[in-house]
Amino acid sequence: MDKSQVIIISGVTASGKTTLINELHKEIPSSTIISFDDYSIDKLDTAPQLGDILDNPELYVNQYDISLLMADFFASYNKVPVILIDFPFGYQHDMLRPYINKVVYIKTPLDITFARQLVRDYQKRTSEEIIQWSKDYLNFARPIFKAHERSISSTADLLLDGELPLDQQIFKVKQLIY
Repeated sequence: MDKSQVIIISGVTASGKTTLINELHKEIPSSTIISFDDYSIDKLDTAPQLGDILDNPELYVNQYDISLLMADFFASYNKVPVILIDFPFGYQHDMLRPYINKVVYIKTPLDITFARQLVRDYQKRTSEEIIQWSKDYLNFARPIFKAHERSISSTADLLLDGELPLDQQIFKVKQLIY
């Protein structure tokens, strides 16, 4: 077989990456999925501090050890026609960059991603925990998400409106692939 086509689906937490990639996989039966969330990926001890992340988010990306993800990637590479990777860093990680054909960035308004995360992750939490996460989000996570969005979306091949219905998102991504 020729080289696998490697499609990255990027976006901030709760932007819709997993939903989109799972539906794309159904539409492209000869594809395989690799999801960043399936790995315990830690930042290296040399990772920069928060201020450095906000100033240069592209430098921070390479501070994540994705060697286990890459091992699974190589197990599929050139064995399946399409590899769909749910990966928040787009083209920015040096280990994966050489293999990527296209990057799709799901640009979902941060108020929607915040609400989705609350619904997904905080259903069984106390109101105090929800309030604390809301404060942490406003003070720390949101600025990181904004910096991430600026950095990663700027190099994407397709900026996908995260408010579009899923069938329209799939249509646009398939147009990019084929």
